[in-house]
Amino acid sequence: MSAAPHVGFVDGACRSTWNLSSMAWAIYNPNSELIDLQGICLGHTTNNIDEYSAVIALGIRELVVNLDSQLVVLQLNEKYSVRNPQILRMCLRIRLLERHFDYITYHHIPRCMNTLIDALANYMLDRHLQNM
Repeated sequence: MSAAPHVGFVDGACRSTWNLSSMAWAIYNPNSELIDLQGICLGHTTNNIDEYSAVIALGIRELVVNLDSQLVVLQLNEKYSVRNPQILRMCLRIRLLERHFDYITYHHIPRCMNTLIDALANYMLDRHLQNM
């Protein structure tokens, strides 16, 4: 790793009663300045698929990805295997994208350290539901 990496925070939200999910992310440059903050509604998916979608959406050369989904972090760090075929396809897509990074790593963080992104993901979902 040549310099300090960018830091990304990602999260997903899911409303099982509506069968809808969303995702959000924030990216900070090595100087801890916010350079990107976005959220989108993904439609009919699960919360773990949201987390994978958020990782795929990031597009930087050196990155530390912070997620509050321990399962996703363990799968991306190859500590746990992926058995769900839909998640496996997304994981393989991430592996292909990882080739474009000089450095990437995944860290599990407590949910309380991801409140901004969690709130944005939920806001995007609520906004979508209001417009239905």
